[in-house]
Amino acid sequence: MHKYLIIALSLLSSLSLFANDEEQPIVLETDSVATEAPKTIPVSLTTTVYSDADMEARRNIDGEQPVMPANIQIGTSKLTLFGYAQTGYTYKHTNKENTNAFDITRIIFMANAELTKQLSFFIMYDAAASKLHEYYGQYAFSPSLKVRVGQFKQPYTLENIYPPTILDNISFNNSVLYMTGIATDPALGATVARDAGVMITGDLLPKDGRPQFNYQLGVFNGTGMNIKENNNQKSVIGMLNYMPTSSLLFSGSFALGTSKAANGKFINNEGVAQIPTGANYHRNRYALGAELKTKPVYFRSEYMWGSDAKVNLQGFYTDFEYHVVPKKFDLIADFDYIDTGNYRDSRGITRTVTLGAQYWLYKQCRILSQYVHTDPKHGAISNAWITQFQIAF
Repeated sequence: MHKYLIIALSLLSSLSLFANDEEQPIVLETDSVATEAPKTIPVSLTTTVYSDADMEARRNIDGEQPVMPANIQIGTSKLTLFGYAQTGYTYKHTNKENTNAFDITRIIFMANAELTKQLSFFIMYDAAASKLHEYYGQYAFSPSLKVRVGQFKQPYTLENIYPPTILDNISFNNSVLYMTGIATDPALGATVARDAGVMITGDLLPKDGRPQFNYQLGVFNGTGMNIKENNNQKSVIGMLNYMPTSSLLFSGSFALGTSKAANGKFINNEGVAQIPTGANYHRNRYALGAELKTKPVYFRSEYMWGSDAKVNLQGFYTDFEYHVVPKKFDLIADFDYIDTGNYRDSRGITRTVTLGAQYWLYKQCRILSQYVHTDPKHGAISNAWITQFQIAF
């Protein structure tokens, strides 16, 4: 309770500190037993403004990172508060019907507590959906070995582990949504590709001051975000990234396990559910990808394949950005393909083309607007114009 009281008092008395990065400690007395002398704990509240060079040097595979966080230093412990919000407008035309809507996509609050140099705790909450997305503790034995326990993103596909604040596809690629289990897979449900489990991760073989390899390997329930274990089976999910240069990355990942169908999955021409509701089924996924980051262009592509029970699946996407005005204005093009059924049955094929542009207002604050053409083999063609406004701190 002492630390929470200190935090509250420091917030009230240190609001002026947000105007600069200089640390101005506040010394508070804590309660103590009668036999001990009073103790003091230094408390400071600051903010950090990361430079463009610092942000460009970040690795996308490291996930969510702050832009202009609030830092609360309590003794030797540090609490970093940061987040982002995404709101937008969508106009969509399908089957001679037009729809339009404003929406609040995400309001994400994050906190990272560094208890010691090795031990930390992270939490992520989505206020728009009123859901706790992530909560985990991590212990770093060394840069090459960190152990993470809790609920967090499953390390399958690059697009899945990258934060939405840097992705240029507002709605994600359909192939990634389906293959990772973020959404659209009727059997798995909308798991947001997060799950409870334990994972080891780290960087390997440093050269010229940076690692050449990064790995992530974990064991998860296989049920999805905020869902308890329901079949006593586990999923093994892993990723290996090779970075020969600071601008080039090659990635391979997999997800192997047994899941319990949240809904029946209809995959044959007669409409028979080969994976009935409540049935356990083998769910296996593989992916290969590459990413290139240069001053004029950005490129990322991944091919995914696997199976649900005896049903084969595959998908791929290619994402491209041209930096017309670096750090200010980008043109975007994306092609996506997903086949959710047997390779010989084209009913599950959907192709999507996305064209758009984004304007960076400040750091990771932007306006992103794009035209999305979706062409399913089974279903109606849709055309949508989506615009998103993003604020990150």
